[in-house]
Amino acid sequence: MIRTLMLVLTSRYTIGIVSLLICIPMFITLIEVSKVLWVKPDMKEEMDIVTGIGIIMIGWGVLLEERRTLREIFGLLDGPDEAWQAAIDHACHNYGVGQLSIGLMAEICIELIKIPNTIIYTGEVDDYLVAAGLFFVGVGALLLIRHVLVMLFFLPRSVPATH
Repeated sequence: MIRTLMLVLTSRYTIGIVSLLICIPMFITLIEVSKVLWVKPDMKEEMDIVTGIGIIMIGWGVLLEERRTLREIFGLLDGPDEAWQAAIDHACHNYGVGQLSIGLMAEICIELIKIPNTIIYTGEVDDYLVAAGLFFVGVGALLLIRHVLVMLFFLPRSVPATH
């Protein structure tokens, strides 16, 4: 039963749909936070939003990156379609590393603001750092949309057999 569940959870369609669902709060973040940049004096809520989305990006990136490892843990390797699964693993690994890295960059922008000004002075550039974090969320959303397209539509229908 667990193997069947993991087969479903690691399928390209499930991954594509979950990636698409993760894009929704990312796009809402882009809209809502950009409305108040340079307008609102206290950006704490917006910083929390970007931080939360960044953590989701990092977590999803790690899961994507480790799809093959998850398949190995649950005994799903070496099936009759292993070449096909390896192609999906490769795509997930690459997009996962990208999502993880971009999510970390968004987090770094926000964490720079949280460090006391006696260590790193960010007094006049807080809004710019939030905007930079928001930029990384946007880049991550675009990368995730591309990943959705690859998972749902652009992976090859069959993988040639290796001899």
